[in-house]
Amino acid sequence: MAALDERGTELINGQIISSPSRKPLHWDIQLDLIMQFSAHGQWRVAAEQTVTHPSHGDEPRPDFFALPTTAKVDPEGSFPGDEIRFVAEVLSRNNKGSDLVDKVEVYARFGIDLYLIIDPFKGWCTLHSDPREEGYATSTESPFGDRVALPEPVGFSLDTRRFGRCAKNR
Repeated sequence: MAALDERGTELINGQIISSPSRKPLHWDIQLDLIMQFSAHGQWRVAAEQTVTHPSHGDEPRPDFFALPTTAKVDPEGSFPGDEIRFVAEVLSRNNKGSDLVDKVEVYARFGIDLYLIIDPFKGWCTLHSDPREEGYATSTESPFGDRVALPEPVGFSLDTRRFGRCAKNR
C-alpha cells in the first residue's frame, strides 16, 4: 500500500485513521522533544511523518520519533520503522484509544525500543520499554516536572518541566 501521509492519515491494524490538525500545546511538546534530542547529536528526528516496516503493513505517523543519524532513509519514501529507536505520542481527545492500545502493539511489533506516551490531561508520561511481539514488557510512569530516564539505546534523561497541560474545564 502506498504511504498515506498526505493529510494526517495513518494505517493502524488495518484501519485508516485520520487526525485533524493538532493544537499549539501538542506542537509545543513536540518541539521540546525535537530540541532535547537534537542536543544529543547522534539522532535524526522527525514529527508527524509516515513510518513503514518491511515486515508489517501498518503506517503510523508518530507525533515524534528518533533514529540514529547513520540510518538509511529514502528521501522520497517513508521513514524506516525498523531503524527507529524512540517514538512519542502526545495524547489528544480524539486519539487516546489508538495511542494507548493500538500503537503500543504496533510500535512493539516494529521493534522500537522505547515508546513514550505523553498525557497533557493528567500531566503524566508513560515510558514503555523492552518490546515484544504483543506489546512492551516494561512500563514506568512519571509526572510532568520529573526527568524521564531513557535507557539505551537513547541513554539520556528527558526533561518534562516545560511540557504543558490541558485546561481541565475544556
